This record gives sequence, C-alpha cells and structure tokens, in this order.
Amino acid sequence: MADGKRAFRGVESFEAEALTRDLISPFLEARGLSDLDDHRDRVGKDGQSQIIKATDFDGHPICIRVKICWTWANNRAPKRNYSASQLAARMHGDWVTGFDSLMERQKKAGITHYLIVQGDDTSIQLGALIPIAAVRPIWEQQREVSQRLIDAGKLKGQKKNHAENGGSPTLYLMDLRRAAAKEVTDVLWDWPGVIDLMRMQVTVAPADDSVDDMPVDYSMYGSDKAPRVKTQSSGVKRDPRVRRAVVRRATEGCERQGCEDTRTYPGFLDVHHILGAGKSDRVWNCVALCPNCHREAHYSPEADRINAALYEYAKQFEPSYVKLAQRDSSEAKPAAVILQR
Repeated sequence: MADGKRAFRGVESFEAEALTRDLISPFLEARGLSDLDDHRDRVGKDGQSQIIKATDFDGHPICIRVKICWTWANNRAPKRNYSASQLAARMHGDWVTGFDSLMERQKKAGITHYLIVQGDDTSIQLGALIPIAAVRPIWEQQREVSQRLIDAGKLKGQKKNHAENGGSPTLYLMDLRRAAAKEVTDVLWDWPGVIDLMRMQVTVAPADDSVDDMPVDYSMYGSDKAPRVKTQSSGVKRDPRVRRAVVRRATEGCERQGCEDTRTYPGFLDVHHILGAGKSDRVWNCVALCPNCHREAHYSPEADRINAALYEYAKQFEPSYVKLAQRDSSEAKPAAVILQR
C-alpha cells in the first residue's frame, strides 16, 4: 500500500467470503428452508452483506442476516481450531448503547434471525441459525463466561475476551485452542431457539445408479453457471437440543459397538434416530454414529440387526419413569417388534 500499512483484509479473504456466500442458499435449501431470496449489497471495495428471505421449517416467513466467520481459506489463517464472526465492524459508544443500536437497526430492516457460518471454500463446516432476540443475550453470556475463565487462569494466559475483538462484538461457534474455551461456545449451542444446521437432516434426491451399456460422453453432463432453482421440502420437526445432548455424551466417538472411529470434532458425528424421528425424537432413541455406521444403519442388508443392537445400547439413557410407564402399559411391545414394523 502507498502509506506502508498492511491491508486489514487481503484479496484471498474477499474471494473466500464470496465463495462461502455462494454456498449458503444451497446449504439452507438442503436443510428444509424454501422460497429462498438471496440479496447482497457491496460493502466497501470488495466486501458483501447478505440477507436471505425464506420460508422456515414450519412454513413461516423469516429474514436472515448472514455473518461469515473468519476465513479458513488462506495460508495466513490459523489452524482450523476456532470459528468466530464479528457482528459489527465497530461499536458506536459503550457496549450496551452500541449493541442496542445495532439490534434496533436489524429489527427495523425486518431481520428475524442471524445466520453465522464457517466455510472452507468448498462447503459449509458450521452453521448456527439464531433468533434476533437471542443475539445480544448470547453475546453477553459468552463475554461473561470468557472473562470468568480468563480471571481464573483457565485459558492459559489469554487476556483477550472472546466477545470483544477490539471494538467489535464477536460470537464464537468453536474454540478448540484451550479445553476450557468450550464453555464459551456451549453458551451459543445450548441457547433455546438456536438451531445447529449441521445437525439438520439433509434432503437429497435419490440417486439413479443404473448404468447404460452404450458408450456415454460424460463431458456433456452438467453445466457451468447453473441457474438457481426454488425447492420445497418437508420433514419431521426435531429438537436440536436432543442432537447436542447425544453428541456431547459420545466422548469416545461412534457409539456403535465394535466401531473404532473415535473422532469427535464438530460436525463429524451424525445423530441417528433408531426408531425413526417420527416415532421418537428422544435421547434414548438416538445414538451418535460416524458417517459409515450411520449409512449402514439405514441401508445395510443387516440394518434390522444393527438397529436392534443400537436400540439395546440407547435404552440405558431412558429415564426410569418412562421405563415404568412402558412396563405398565398393556400396549408396550418389545424392541424387536417395533424395529420390524
């Protein structure tokens, strides 16, 4: 630069931001939002702001302000051990006054939700859909928890509060740099009304695996710069708190007996509803599975046997009062019968 100062953001950062924003509408459509209208405005020389209007899982119109986490897509980025997004470039006045002003502007613009996402150029890695009324309380609680951990020396010398990035209020989706920092991110994921979109069931059209005997020119498949299409989908409503509770208990990785996959990093484990989400969206009908075991539980020729074993494992998490009610009910059926229906 002419004045000798390094630019706050480089070209790679703006390119990564644009790529991530292009991924968001397909990401939301796959998780059940419909009638998407993706509107963007230029911010500064190369930045963008993004508002998406959509129909939510219950058929209600919503208006989403999209906030992108700091990019993972350039060599200067740290290891992928944290995800955070600034809610505003800077506050005007003190934190309380500034935050009130920020939220008031969003409400006047018709914003009902914030969507905070972490992308990596090719896919969305983390996504939190937050009701607008919860944004400030979550930020305040993350700031309080971060300061408590700093004061107690549990963040290994860290002095900078998670929620205060200079003059910019910041929300954290993930922080793996120090074990205690999970308390900060848990504030967001455990907040009532926050939806972990990575845990939502993905709607995918069934693939046609048939093979034609005639030679095919595969280069003619697909297209470049394909047009946007609107889609509608429906599914069983699920409580995101159930998914979070099941993933939290799977501290040793995949819960299928005999599986040795111990990976537990955010977004890896799937939550499988053994009897189907329509029958029961409870922690005692769910297990955390690695992607391979999850597909086996759905599509393997041995799926019935696999699910029966998973159900026997998951029953240990069933509260005693539920077990008593089932035992006393004349309509209660053994797990094997339920699984075969």
